[in-house]
Amino acid sequence: MKRIIIYILTLFLLFINISANAAENTVKKEIKAIAEDGFNIEATLTYPKVKNKKEFPTVILLHSLGYNSQWWETLPSELSAKGYAVLAIDLRGHGASIYNSKLTKTSWKNLKNSAYAKYPDDVLAVINKIKEEYPKLTFFSNWAIVGADIGASTGIIAADKMPIHPKTIVMISPVVKAKGLYIPVNMAHLNGVDFLSISGTDDIMTKDAEIYLMRFAQDEFATFTSESKSTGMLMIKNDPGLAKMIAEWVGEYLY
Repeated sequence: MKRIIIYILTLFLLFINISANAAENTVKKEIKAIAEDGFNIEATLTYPKVKNKKEFPTVILLHSLGYNSQWWETLPSELSAKGYAVLAIDLRGHGASIYNSKLTKTSWKNLKNSAYAKYPDDVLAVINKIKEEYPKLTFFSNWAIVGADIGASTGIIAADKMPIHPKTIVMISPVVKAKGLYIPVNMAHLNGVDFLSISGTDDIMTKDAEIYLMRFAQDEFATFTSESKSTGMLMIKNDPGLAKMIAEWVGEYLY
């Protein structure tokens, strides 16, 4: 019994040391952006602490409806381990992004489609805030998006509005139209962007959406079926290898 306790304690201390070393090698910034209508959008930007490095390959994470950026499980650490900056945004009405212009709490459950239509511009507000606060650093010239359901829809429309398109977009449980966000036309505008669509084993709705959406992709549209029977961000929780696979896919595009 004593040996088992010592072994467990050793593993715990090793984990603490690894976590401490990872923290020492990264910079973590809390981003607070104000949308055009005054809604407060919050995000976390983490990037490698490398002396004299000014440009970082970046992955934007956009979560599922009803969740927040804390639900990405091991994906942020998998991406950070590859040396990428990771921008995890809480979409309007989720997580820390729940205060409107009057500082009144607003849940996603109470939003109308007119509010969801602002999601892509909210993402751009965060990006512009980062550019404003860190003018000597470059994050969005070599970048990618990982989005789950409405996060994927938001990312595609936001990407269409960016002067430099992402290299790839990973869509987890994508839909053709989410809360009024219709994405086929925007996908058709994204020349040079490869897509990866991920569905769960029994997710018939996503598989039907993939058949429709792939007609609008101008470049590669790859599909992957997870062993998980869940959808959205829960697939990353229930499929232990999925985060690593997504990081490997992104790694084929970001230099």
